[in-house]
Amino acid sequence: MSQDYGSLSDSRLTELVRGGDPQAFVELSSRYIGLLRNKAALFSGPSVPEPDDLLQEGFLGLYAAALGYIGTSSFGTYAGACVYNQMVTAVRSSNTAGNRALNQALPLTEAGDLPERSLSPQDLVEMREQFDNMWEGLDLSPLERRVLRLYLGGCKRSEAQERAGITVKVFDNTLYRIRTKLRRSAKAGGSK
Repeated sequence: MSQDYGSLSDSRLTELVRGGDPQAFVELSSRYIGLLRNKAALFSGPSVPEPDDLLQEGFLGLYAAALGYIGTSSFGTYAGACVYNQMVTAVRSSNTAGNRALNQALPLTEAGDLPERSLSPQDLVEMREQFDNMWEGLDLSPLERRVLRLYLGGCKRSEAQERAGITVKVFDNTLYRIRTKLRRSAKAGGSK
């Protein structure tokens, strides 16, 4: 039996959201999208996240409001406070030293000749499965796995000694063994 969410009160919708009903949150979102946009419009300036990011934070605030609502005031009032607080937290967080570089970075769309193709969630899952299969098929030792993680994480040879507790020579020799195993794996995969 299909439920008419449009006829339900905000209070009842919050109960359904707490019960795990995603359609109830969709209905709440459609009712309060104007509130989210109005709250996002209160923030402006060079160090403020993009409007779409603020709107997304607003949805998180609305979801938190739905989960925490206990009916002591109107849901709209409570949701407005939760949404605003979530956005304030996002603005403050975006202004921390760790995020300053991201805020001043050039958007990818303006970065130049980047591939236009975006990956679908299915493509990402398939790529992850292929990577996991390749990883399992390599038969790497614990040291080789640790060195590969350091290498893929951008670790310089000189940092390897400190981070992995090995010498630069051991790091280089281990990378050589990993490359050899990758080549063998690629040849074996290509001959199938």
